[in-house]
Amino acid sequence: MSTTTDQRYKMSLMTFLFFSIAGGGFILRGIVNQYTGWGYNSWILFAVATLAYAIPYTFMVIEFSSIKKLADSESGYQTWLNLVLGRKFGFIGGFFYFYVNIFFFVDLLPNVITYFLYTLYGDGPYVAELTNESWFKPVITAVSIGIFWVATWVSMKGPKWLSRILSSAGYAGFALTILFVIAAVYKLMTGTITFEGQPVIPRFVETIDLSWAQIASMSWALQSLGGLEALAAYKRNIEGGERNFRIGILLNVFIFSTIMILASVLVAMVLPAEQAAKLGLLSTIYAVFQQLGFPVWWTNVIALFMLITTFCGSLMLWTAAPVKMLFVDAPKGIFGDKLSEANHEGTPVNALKMQGALVSVIMILFMLGQFSAEMNTILVAVKNLNGGAATFPVLFLVAGYIKLRWDHNNPDFERDFYFLGKGRFWALLAVMPIVTIFAAATITALVPSPADWSANFMGSLIQLILGPMSIFAVFIYCNVIFNRWRARNPNDTSYFNAVTQTP
Repeated sequence: MSTTTDQRYKMSLMTFLFFSIAGGGFILRGIVNQYTGWGYNSWILFAVATLAYAIPYTFMVIEFSSIKKLADSESGYQTWLNLVLGRKFGFIGGFFYFYVNIFFFVDLLPNVITYFLYTLYGDGPYVAELTNESWFKPVITAVSIGIFWVATWVSMKGPKWLSRILSSAGYAGFALTILFVIAAVYKLMTGTITFEGQPVIPRFVETIDLSWAQIASMSWALQSLGGLEALAAYKRNIEGGERNFRIGILLNVFIFSTIMILASVLVAMVLPAEQAAKLGLLSTIYAVFQQLGFPVWWTNVIALFMLITTFCGSLMLWTAAPVKMLFVDAPKGIFGDKLSEANHEGTPVNALKMQGALVSVIMILFMLGQFSAEMNTILVAVKNLNGGAATFPVLFLVAGYIKLRWDHNNPDFERDFYFLGKGRFWALLAVMPIVTIFAAATITALVPSPADWSANFMGSLIQLILGPMSIFAVFIYCNVIFNRWRARNPNDTSYFNAVTQTP
């Protein structure tokens, strides 16, 4: 490895901690979002997700990252799969990580504009009326594309810029959540909280709804506690290396899972779940603070915090990480030499530009779909299917982990950390809930429920066709281009690429 690479930008443990959570659902928005759907049981959902998913998944990531043979890899996720499952399945897993993220921007970018409008006006009806105007749809699209290219430009600047922006977003999101927790505890200790003149009497356990739609919605709650595998792409940019990387992601799970569960309980004590279901996400966030005595203009402040965490957090992190995870360690030349080329910080600049162009096209198509009911049905179906397909990268990694532990005596898998000891039984038992929950969430998200078929047969048929066909098409595409690459490179046995230096 070159001296230039060794002199890359290094971030502190504290910066990495807030860098790592900036794109996640720890902020109040994610907590309230689950409350509007799961009601009083939302805290149970986060508790189960923490115990059954976040904790074992974190130790899985640490174990993968400790594999000695891959100490110098840039991307983490794809390299782990390359070694354990083979180069083809590692490439397919990396491609899915990139693929499902593309459609995430279709939903995220307009939200940035909506939060900006709420920041300015704080008037829900006016903003809703404005964003539904036909003439405003091209404006939203054009601005969204511009915003994405700003995020792409920042991502191209490398970890130094990303860490500063993402950690700032992390501080902002965490501050809003902590403010709510402190205000709620104070209000509950000093008096009774009422809604429309009646005391709020929370119920902390209700009959758990395990309907098709509710199980499907679990995937987003799980994702709000996940994403740690993406951080391994920046492991070599943290001071203290492997040790501080482990400390950072362990603190992530312990601190923010606790905050999310506590905040979920407090939301239930502040606002009746029935009202939250009626109000919807944005109005519920405002209502929660109004219940605590905050003034009406505070809605502008909340919208500003959500704007910061969405633009500087979710957008920045997911613009950069999946591209790096796929293209830096994709088989050399499979996408052409230019896309896999990385600068001295390990950032694939050309691949980021390609992603920007692709997202721009998808945003334009989505905008055109707003003027055509049939096209819009298809595009909305594709966007919704992304929620189910987003679980695929986790399932790939869990499959890799099962193979890693099953073949624990393989000298290629030598590592200095073993979750729950070197034996197979306890480690494999610990990840079985992840397999079960994610498999159920994936199926229910991709396949329309019986109720959906009755209510909208054609829409459900389109979703059923596009879902499995889209996923199948990705597998076919990846197989074809990988097999072509293998035919040209029969002797390439590498698991990751050395960083190609560019100015």
